[in-house]
Amino acid sequence: MGRKSLAKQRRAQIIEAFYRCIVRSGLQKASTREIAKEASLQPSILHHYFKDRDEMIEELVKNIVEDISARYIAEIHRYTNPRTRFNKAMDFLYGPALINEEHGSFFYDCWAEAKRNEKVRESFARLYRRFREAIVDLLVETGQASGLSSAEIKEIASVVVAVQDGLSLQWDMDPKSVSLKRMAGLTKRLVKLYVEKGKGKS
Repeated sequence: MGRKSLAKQRRAQIIEAFYRCIVRSGLQKASTREIAKEASLQPSILHHYFKDRDEMIEELVKNIVEDISARYIAEIHRYTNPRTRFNKAMDFLYGPALINEEHGSFFYDCWAEAKRNEKVRESFARLYRRFREAIVDLLVETGQASGLSSAEIKEIASVVVAVQDGLSLQWDMDPKSVSLKRMAGLTKRLVKLYVEKGKGKS
């Protein structure tokens, strides 16, 4: 039991150091030696806990997703009114838990890596699937998707993820020109317009 606990702590220590290295120097410069130095460990220790850097990226993406998911669930479940829950969830998508400079630095580097690396690409594919599933669940639970088909609900979720992703990128590059608060409001309106249009067809 003690060994398992130590292994878990060591892996967390290494992953946290890896994240700091990426944010500070970029993924390409986050060498095993630099990560070990940041974690105050010998480089050989890293290979005992992680097979390679791909596994570290996968673990880091997983940790970030789980942390954001936990915050998201805690936030939206504070509200019982469906309309309020939907609005707060949309606000969360444009809040600091999801859009911040550190996450931006990490994700941009890893997106570039994902183009060349199948394992990293699959990690991000899982991230986007989970993101879309969370939006689908939100739309269904709050009644926003009432009267729409399963395919239409998934389409809305994909659009919401794409809009949030694109606006996040614009904010990172030109924050003075992008109001995240206004973008959250526009995304709410976009969802409602899509839902109304879908209901009008039926």
